[in-house]
Amino acid sequence: MTVIDENLDVARLTEFLAEDYAKLRLYMGLSAFNRMVHLCAAATVSVNATARSLSQHLPRFLNVTRPYSKNPELSELASVENAFNAALAAPDAPILTLAEFTRRNPQGFSPEIHPSVQRFQLRTNATSLWAALTAGELPPPPELLEEPQELLVWRQGLTPRFRMLGREEALALDEAARGKPTSTDQLPEHFLRGWLEAEVISAAREIDDIKLS
Repeated sequence: MTVIDENLDVARLTEFLAEDYAKLRLYMGLSAFNRMVHLCAAATVSVNATARSLSQHLPRFLNVTRPYSKNPELSELASVENAFNAALAAPDAPILTLAEFTRRNPQGFSPEIHPSVQRFQLRTNATSLWAALTAGELPPPPELLEEPQELLVWRQGLTPRFRMLGREEALALDEAARGKPTSTDQLPEHFLRGWLEAEVISAAREIDDIKLS
């Protein structure tokens, strides 16, 4: 991902977005991707728009703009790549290890989620498309999922990662991200252990006499 912040110029913008959305470009094909970038730039009405702001806006553009909105896997593939970009660009923060948490052994605590963490739902098999494109394989046909897929994207060390979550774990992580207090009695042990081992928790503020609903 190139770190620049240029005023909109279609040629430079196309090059910039091709780096931010390499898998989307590969999936769409060169000509279709370039044409899409031109349309996206033309639809940007803000005189202060930059390549970075338009890159962040691209998933929504694909979601609401015909003909791309007829193929929801486009916006969701873009959302996956955008989440990876955001995870890589997130500021550094401390990591709370499993060993440190176990040593402290707080009964009530408020977890602080690492700033690289991204959480959202997918309605299509966009992660399968991304995985195939990353492996240099022919992507599977796009399809709508029977149930929304809960996705976690984060940076572990210097590497962006993603993992599908079950509904219960996704809800627990979202509540943690909002700073909701919890306890070792209420939060399933395998959820907490998995988050600590994946390095998605930066800190856990201990709370005395915690009141949980």
